[in-house]
Order: sequence, then C-alpha cells, then structure tokens
Amino acid sequence: MKVNPGAGVRHTFDLNQVIAITADINYSYVHMLNGSCLLRSRTLKWFYDRWPELLRIHKNALINPIFVEYYSVTGGKHPSGYVVMKNSLRLEISRRNVKSVGEQLRLLSEAN
Repeated sequence: MKVNPGAGVRHTFDLNQVIAITADINYSYVHMLNGSCLLRSRTLKWFYDRWPELLRIHKNALINPIFVEYYSVTGGKHPSGYVVMKNSLRLEISRRNVKSVGEQLRLLSEAN
C-alpha cells in the first residue's frame, strides 16, 4: 500500500494572518498575509462558522475586514462593488450584498 506523505497534514493559522478565503466548489483557498495561498478541503461555511469576524461578500468569498485596502460600491438600479485587499487581491461583492457590505466596511473604516 502506497502512503501519501502529505496525507493527514493539518495547517493551523492565525486569523490575524488570513487576508481572504475564496471558494472553489468544496475546496477553499486561504490567502495569507505572507503571500502564500493554502488549499483546504473545507467549505466557506465551515470557515465562517468558526470565524464570524470574517465578512461574507459573495457566495465564493470571505474577507478579513482589517486587511481591506480599498472598496468601491455603486448603488442605483444595478448595484455593484468590489474590494481590493492589502495583497492586491480584487474580489467582487455580490449585487445582493452590496448595500450591507458597503455599510459594514464604511462603519469599520470610520471606527479606525
């Protein structure tokens, strides 16, 4: 029986080092502050349940609001928006979440 040397390896990381988490079906890419990107076999819901501090901006993206460099939100008939993270990662905000995410980010930027 051939054993995969990487099987069973667990990555532990601090929430203060996580910039964003993006989804790819039932896998997630954890984008770290040091520039690395870890592939995990967990869903975004799993991460969100453990870290409610993260902000769900799209069905395939969670962000850590402390690492938001810039965000743009436009309202009107067809609302849209995006965030740019400290590592230049640009993530779209879903049209249904534009208003609430924009408000949350505005409140966070005013608090800092």
